[in-house]
Parts: sequence; C-alpha cells; structure tokens
Amino acid sequence: MFSVLKFIYILYKAFRDGLNPNLNSLRHAPVYLRYLTSILLACFWCLAFGLFFGELFYIGYNMLGHIALITMAFSTGFIMHLFKKTYGPRQGTEEFLRAPDHSSRCDELTDEHRKELATKI
Repeated sequence: MFSVLKFIYILYKAFRDGLNPNLNSLRHAPVYLRYLTSILLACFWCLAFGLFFGELFYIGYNMLGHIALITMAFSTGFIMHLFKKTYGPRQGTEEFLRAPDHSSRCDELTDEHRKELATKI
C-alpha cells in the first residue's frame, strides 16, 4: 500500500513541476515562445483526448477555450509584472512625496504643523 501511495505522490510531484514555469524545461525560453508552446501543447492534448473519447464535434470549442485560458493567464502575469515594476518598492521613493521644488507637501505635516501654518496664513 505504501508503494502505491509513493507512486501517486511521485506522479503528482512530476505533474506539478511540469506545470510550474520556473521548474519545467520552458523556463529558459522567451515569453512569446512559452506562450506559443503552451497553446500548441494544449491544442494537441485537446485533439488527443477528443480522438480518444470520440468527441470530434467539440474539439474546436475545447481548443478555443484552452487558447482563451492560456492567453488570460499570460496576460495576467504580464500585467502583474508590469505593475510591480512600475509601482513596486524601489530606491528613492521619497522623491515622489515631495513637491517639484523639494518642499514638504501638506500630507507630510503633523497636525501641529498644519495648525501653525493655518495661523500664519
């Protein structure tokens, strides 16, 4: 019984590592080639299962569905990477909190400083 569970665990681990883009053999390829390869593999798997089960009328719909899912997965990853690169933490972010003349903005002041400025005005 233990060997069956171990075999199932090994299959699960191989399947999981095969789908992880950081661990599979596509990790060194450019993004556009990974995208194209993923779509081609998905279409071939749809074709193989469609032929095996005899559902030849639904192969096209299945392939289009896989293309849509893979496209959205790559698009989501690209958008998240772009936002992380654009708005993520980086050195020198305090420069964004300053006015163009490098003076303090009102939102950086404490309540006491705001009251002093209000009385001066």
